[in-house]
Amino acid sequence: MNTRRFKGLYLQATGDPCCFSFVTYTPQTREQMLACGDLDESEEYFNPVIFDFLLFASEAALGAPAGNPFPITYDDVSIITSRQRGSGIQHEYLIRLSDQDWNAAKQSAADQLQEVLSSERWNGAQLRDSRD
Repeated sequence: MNTRRFKGLYLQATGDPCCFSFVTYTPQTREQMLACGDLDESEEYFNPVIFDFLLFASEAALGAPAGNPFPITYDDVSIITSRQRGSGIQHEYLIRLSDQDWNAAKQSAADQLQEVLSSERWNGAQLRDSRD
């Protein structure tokens, strides 16, 4: 992997099998989206951090092809807390996987993700080639 599709995003294990440290660019809040017209007052707000996490976990960490269904879904993920990093362009989020409606496919994906993140080849952003 010589080019990084997800530049500036980082994912690390925390020691808890259901929690992850995820760094992404600061997304628009509901209020910002309402103010600029990207969201109507009657529309439901979906947190882009969760979508970023799911996409990054499935494609960057697990190497799934784009568009491949990932068994862990939006409703399985919550943000526990966050903090600003540096100048505020990025935030670090503590992401937690819920155990509600958990099944074997979700557990397998979570186990695979933990395995990748604990690998010496994982640098927080991508799997390094074993020749590096």
